Amino acid sequence: MTKKFIQRKKLGLALGSGGWRGQAHIGVIKALVEAGIRIDFIAGTSAGAMVGGAYCALEDIDLVEKAFKEKINKRSMLYAFSDPKPKWGIFKGDNVTKVFEDLAGKHNIEDLNIPFCAVTTDLLSGEVVEIKDGDLAMAIRASTSIPFVFEPVKYKGQHLIDGGTAVPVPVKTVKQMGAEVVIAVNLYKNIFPALESRMSSLQSVLKTTQIMMYHLARRSCQLADFVIYPDIKENKTFSDPFTGFVNKKGVIAAGEKVTVENIEKIKKLLI
Repeated sequence: MTKKFIQRKKLGLALGSGGWRGQAHIGVIKALVEAGIRIDFIAGTSAGAMVGGAYCALEDIDLVEKAFKEKINKRSMLYAFSDPKPKWGIFKGDNVTKVFEDLAGKHNIEDLNIPFCAVTTDLLSGEVVEIKDGDLAMAIRASTSIPFVFEPVKYKGQHLIDGGTAVPVPVKTVKQMGAEVVIAVNLYKNIFPALESRMSSLQSVLKTTQIMMYHLARRSCQLADFVIYPDIKENKTFSDPFTGFVNKKGVIAAGEKVTVENIEKIKKLLI
């Protein structure tokens, strides 16, 4: 049963990137909703855009969790990676957009009851691009467009890639949307230290990317009123950002657990 809570300040969630770890955002939202806390704004980067956009569209976190469990599976992953286009990326990405449409439905962002923003980056200018209107699935696709893996999304003359390359946790964005209190969710708690015994040459290159994301995320969170760090189990090397959506267990629970543990601190910020 949802608890009653008198909330005076507008809450914004800044949901960070992190591949399969993004399922923890579902747990975070579940705990907030259960505590009677109203979410007024959501900005998401990459996996954060995926979960945040789905929640803003469905407005029921239980439906979001059910959709992820039923629709993000081996079959949908195989479908998502079945449109090779070796130019700007290995895969064209149109199938990924269809997966997101199946997950959250067809919506325009400006029609959502909860204001939402997907954060992405222009490959050619390096500028951060905030998508606050237009097709929701396209915006999520742009925010999750991992360089080299997916072809960038062409949008208003720009070539958009994964927003985590510039802003892994979009705190500033959701604050500018009107949030009086910003809760950031940083998914990079347990990616270090890496294990030398498991490090190959490829793993070292991939881990280098995580170093960048780790430090950018910490910097992004400095403006937040409260930062949630889900305690997600890692293998201490580089975790495939995709297959964990199917294979990893306990990620949603990790997000829910840490939020419940800090719920009274969060409530004090909102009264």
